Amino acid sequence: MKPVAVVLHPKAWEKYGDESKFEYIHVSIGGKNPKKKNGTPSRDGYADMVIPTGLKRLEKVFRERQPNLFLFWLHYGMAPHIIAKLKEISPKTKFIMWYGNHRFQVPRGVTIYKPFLNMVLINSKDKRQYKIYRDHGISHVATLYDGFDPDETLLTEDAPICDCFFGGNSYIKKAFEVSGLNFPGAQIRFKLIMEAMENFDTRVRSNIKGCWPFDTLPETFHPEHTRSLREAKITLNVNHFPTFYKAYTRRTIRSIFARRCHLTYYIPGMEDDFENHKHLVWFNRVDDGVDLIRYYLDHDGERERIAWNGWRHACENFTFKHRMKDFEKAAEVLL
Repeated sequence: MKPVAVVLHPKAWEKYGDESKFEYIHVSIGGKNPKKKNGTPSRDGYADMVIPTGLKRLEKVFRERQPNLFLFWLHYGMAPHIIAKLKEISPKTKFIMWYGNHRFQVPRGVTIYKPFLNMVLINSKDKRQYKIYRDHGISHVATLYDGFDPDETLLTEDAPICDCFFGGNSYIKKAFEVSGLNFPGAQIRFKLIMEAMENFDTRVRSNIKGCWPFDTLPETFHPEHTRSLREAKITLNVNHFPTFYKAYTRRTIRSIFARRCHLTYYIPGMEDDFENHKHLVWFNRVDDGVDLIRYYLDHDGERERIAWNGWRHACENFTFKHRMKDFEKAAEVLL
């Protein structure tokens, strides 16, 4: 019999059947219509707000199946007492937290679960981050990037309605105002987006009101987020921790899947996984990034070639099926 893995995200793993080493059971902790705390529909299980019916369903599955593995995110409303109860229901279960936010120290969102954690999965391959977690007492640390299900999110062929799109917050105020809070990429992100706003028709979506010095649109999640990305000719990215090795966030993965030209501040090691000016475009200085935006807005054919190459590359390397294989390889050590 296959080991049983209960996952809160992604739900796509359930459908792969014979192609998987584990039996996957997806539980929506947010119920039938999962949402974020602010009411934004999230749909794909990413950071859904915990609701009573979702939690009851999860406890029921734990009682009936006694899973070998449990994979969860940082869900609003999730708390150590919930994990403790699940552990009480199924003592043999190994608990794995998938945590994507980069930091120079182990975040509180992880430390509160430390007594129950058997593994933490992060979205970089930076040995410094591995060491941070291991020094904190979490012996098993591995990399798991986000993915997408190409069959679930069909790309419409609507023409772009703006030049550039960025989805995310500015933490530049926090970086200056909060003692000990270090976001080394905050100024780079702020400068690039401000330049894009000033020089091009740019749309920004954010979930923190007032973090940018201009009006933003509300955040969106799958599948609406893909439509938001496809509204622009070029999608933009700057990581808040730009020195971490192969730190590919949801923004990176979802942007290249959206089949628009993706322009990003250079992520160390990305030349091993992407070809510059073929799958996406990277830059090392904001001024160069602005020049590249202008160039690719003026060269439609080259921009579209990159968009299609990036999409094919994503479908060949970054789907949820690929991530399932990575998860199984990482989690085998716990069985």
